[in-house]
Amino acid sequence: MSSANLINPHLEAEKLLRMPVTAAEMLFQGYTIDQQLELISSVRDAKAREELYYLVPDCTELIQMSPAEDVLQILDTRLGTGTASALLPCLSSDQFEEMMDFVLWRSGKLDEKTLDLWLFELSECEVDELGEMLSQIDVGILGGLLRGRVEMDEEFKALFIEEGLVDPSTPGIDYSDERAKAIIDAIWEADADLFVRVLYELFGLDREDELGEELWGSLDRAKEEQEERVRERDKTAGIDITEAEILEKVDLDQLDLEDKKGSKVDEESEDA
Repeated sequence: MSSANLINPHLEAEKLLRMPVTAAEMLFQGYTIDQQLELISSVRDAKAREELYYLVPDCTELIQMSPAEDVLQILDTRLGTGTASALLPCLSSDQFEEMMDFVLWRSGKLDEKTLDLWLFELSECEVDELGEMLSQIDVGILGGLLRGRVEMDEEFKALFIEEGLVDPSTPGIDYSDERAKAIIDAIWEADADLFVRVLYELFGLDREDELGEELWGSLDRAKEEQEERVRERDKTAGIDITEAEILEKVDLDQLDLEDKKGSKVDEESEDA
């Protein structure tokens, strides 16, 4: 179909909305992406506009090329129902951040009720889709969404986080609700380093702080406790020798030497 502007996109959009879904999909997918966007923007009713997005197999590109305020109107009709989660992973990072700036702040104060709705919808997303989207979002935005909803009881949290002793299921982490836990889980699944950066942002920690002997002692104790848990798990599973013990009992240099001797014998056999 020609890439020229449509003569009357609003009438064309209304025709699409009245057609059977299969026929509407075929017609809509015959337009160029610019024409599709023109049709979508001509419809002011948010729910009707949403129907047009769904006339393509994957509406991510169309949504990301649409003005953030147009997509926000659609999301507003679904917030609190659990169905906005179908569209949220389609947002670009710029769109998401623009929406957060617009909807979460009222007269310079965080709107907790609106934040609850958005966290609920985010927590309803598929973990892999949510993680992929959140990995593109500014850490400061993520920290702002979760601040006060994730707490950590460990006395030396900075060290434990830095040394990889913390994950979303660590007993020392407390969540205000399942929504916050679901989002932290998604961040962890998407990118472990992002998880660490979000925790530093949440707790206002400085990754450049020097660590004293007392902190290193705490780290050693934490590592020992972690190793003990691994030993107990292996024991329960019937594993009675550790990797360290295997390396201690086997002379790897001798094995290497024997391999070299074997190779030499093979070479002599070939020469013969």
